Amino acid sequence: MMIEKRPALLLNHFLKVKHTTMNQMMVATQLTKRQISYDLEKVNQWLKEKELPPIQYKGIHTIEVPELVLEYFRKQHTNLKERDFILTEEERLSVIYLYLFIRTEPISSIHLIQLLQVSKNTVISDVKRANEFNRPFLVEICYTRQKGYHLKGTEFDKRVLVMHCLSKLIHVPYFERLINHLLPEKNGHILYERLQETLNQMEKHNNLHFVEERLQQFAYFLIFYYYRLQELKFAKFHLDEMTLLKKDPMWSVASQLSEQLPFEEEESELCYITIQLLGLSLGRSSTKENGQDLLFKLCEQLVFDFESKACIVFEKKDDVVQTLYQHLRPAYFRMKYRIPIDNPLLNQIKSEHKELYTIVKEILHPIGLLLGITIPEEEIGFITIHFGALLEKPKQALPKKKKAIVVCPSGISSSLMVKHQLESLFSEISVEKTLSLQEFKENRCDRYDLVFSTVKLDSKLPCFYVKPIMTPIEKNNLVTEVYQYLFGVQYHDISLKELIQTIGKFAHIYDENGLKQALSQMTFHKKVEVIRGRQPVLQDLLQDETIQVIKELSDWEEAVKVVANPLLMKGIIEPSYITAMIENIKTLGAYVVIGPEVAIPHARPETGVNQVGMSFLKLHQPVNFLNDEKYPVRLLFCIAAVDNTTHLKALSQLTRLLSDKNNIELLKQVDSMEEIVGLFKQYSEVG
Repeated sequence: MMIEKRPALLLNHFLKVKHTTMNQMMVATQLTKRQISYDLEKVNQWLKEKELPPIQYKGIHTIEVPELVLEYFRKQHTNLKERDFILTEEERLSVIYLYLFIRTEPISSIHLIQLLQVSKNTVISDVKRANEFNRPFLVEICYTRQKGYHLKGTEFDKRVLVMHCLSKLIHVPYFERLINHLLPEKNGHILYERLQETLNQMEKHNNLHFVEERLQQFAYFLIFYYYRLQELKFAKFHLDEMTLLKKDPMWSVASQLSEQLPFEEEESELCYITIQLLGLSLGRSSTKENGQDLLFKLCEQLVFDFESKACIVFEKKDDVVQTLYQHLRPAYFRMKYRIPIDNPLLNQIKSEHKELYTIVKEILHPIGLLLGITIPEEEIGFITIHFGALLEKPKQALPKKKKAIVVCPSGISSSLMVKHQLESLFSEISVEKTLSLQEFKENRCDRYDLVFSTVKLDSKLPCFYVKPIMTPIEKNNLVTEVYQYLFGVQYHDISLKELIQTIGKFAHIYDENGLKQALSQMTFHKKVEVIRGRQPVLQDLLQDETIQVIKELSDWEEAVKVVANPLLMKGIIEPSYITAMIENIKTLGAYVVIGPEVAIPHARPETGVNQVGMSFLKLHQPVNFLNDEKYPVRLLFCIAAVDNTTHLKALSQLTRLLSDKNNIELLKQVDSMEEIVGLFKQYSEVG
């Protein structure tokens, strides 16, 4: 009996949450009730084959995983010798490539048929599709009678593709069994544990801090790397690059790793291991070291640019720069040497944090040009949630809080996001620490009351499964679960069906589907507004009464006062806010000038903002900010933000508008209020 991917993912989710409801499962998996029921039947059939009790779900409210099933997976850690999974079409493409990468003999169609358990025609089709997928990596699967199926391309490119395949496969529930199935000796788990232990020891010995989740992928990559070196397949580096890498402190760590593992003592391979370790290791926080580090200076610039673009000011800017550097340093080496990284949250980040993503993408663009690297969306996404976590404002502290820890192997950005989300949701809980999985295993945690974890965890403490980014309904479910544990609050998840039935007893329903949709949306909107507050769009803020067109003014200070005046007249800001903006510019420089003849004056909310607002002033003749001819400005946008997030939707729309030079020229040319308002309306997105 084999289990397919979707039922396997469903079972994997059940093992994480342990108990849930059908409605919660529908939200978490984005499947229909019918699809979940169908997959549960398959899961239960598989459990029956294992002589395990089924997961009951018919006619009950709460779905719980039987303790015997949980115990089976705890003890078994999945039987690595057993092939009890079915590969999807996409997974087969990666499996073919990984198999060919470690081949030691000519590979025929028969080998691939046995490997994939598909027909010859499917193998031919899969190889063709694999080559389409591999083309951007400059690697091709070729076939000759003498060599059989083999790979064509540089060794470096072939390894990049191996890491990419592993990053795609590592999240499937049967990943360990799949790796074991691919390896000649079928000892993948033993090799992995040995490599993981070696890397952990080196991390401690050299006072490094590896990103745990990426370390896991690297350990698996080293298994394939080992087989490759046995065939004397080495990467090549330019002499200048080798000289530079030899000077890096990580070179000695790479040498230690090579000594402890049976790897070839080739200088080019020590270079290769060095860059891999640089892509794993968080940036050191030593100020002395950072003073001469170009990346650290770029982090300072990024934080400055982010403050300017997002119209906010970080209270502890040095801390923000340090944490960003820790994230950006390994990211730089990943991008430079094309070390792939998987970001399973990317689509959710682009949806939930669209405004932030837009700002971060824009400020990273010149960094990419300066360093000569392409910044992939996955990395932009991680840096987005890094800044997003810093913008979250936790609730005010209350006495006698429960102490909690967060376990997250995904790195600083994800850990910060989880921590700040939890602090925003629970005023009764203090998140004391964020730990990697390894740190959690090594630390005594008895003094804490509960654990929040992004991965499955065996813990004596009450453990709650969380995501780095949670939807409103997921937050609601978590709050309910935690409050039930802390205070014994009972919760009954009322389904839309039950709600409709209740309404139907007392009223005639003309459009049941429409009512369901409306009630569902109403529930979502209410929760979002409680947590985030409404985010106005550009056209909500920039209207006739907040837009001015003036021929000329005496100087830049007068321009700041005039652009802010509509907000002052409406009571949106106090006079102290105008004073603060002018003083900031005098103290910090012309940081508000964000482009040719464009400025966005702003100050901190506490200096006199009553509600969110924005105003626009167009001048026919420019004023020079700080009386410096380098900073002429004709277009001024005054931003009044009540917090770090409410204004971001309108601001991101303004950012997109100003990123098009044609729009800037249009604003300079037109005087018609109707045309100006029309342009702002064009870039407003309601929803």
